[in-house]
Amino acid sequence: MRRLRLDDDLAEDVEAAIPQALAEAEVFLDGKLYATAQAKADAQDLRGIVCTPDIIAAQLLLVDALVADNGEDAVETKRTRAFNMLRRHRNMGA
Repeated sequence: MRRLRLDDDLAEDVEAAIPQALAEAEVFLDGKLYATAQAKADAQDLRGIVCTPDIIAAQLLLVDALVADNGEDAVETKRTRAFNMLRRHRNMGA
């Protein structure tokens, strides 16, 4: 298992940014994220999406865009890359 180490002074900011990154990802994907296929099946959520490593990586980019000491261009680049990673999982309406 890999772990992400945070500076103590960023831990609270990251903790606060995680729910926002999750919410942004779910809005973009147009579906709730589930940790496992079983959790999705149990919820009987037809639009639900099982969280995969690339979705987690995209959320980490969103957290970094929210927390890190970024310039405006860096924030936009990170957000664009995160949404590009999420795009293939997105629910598309008819």
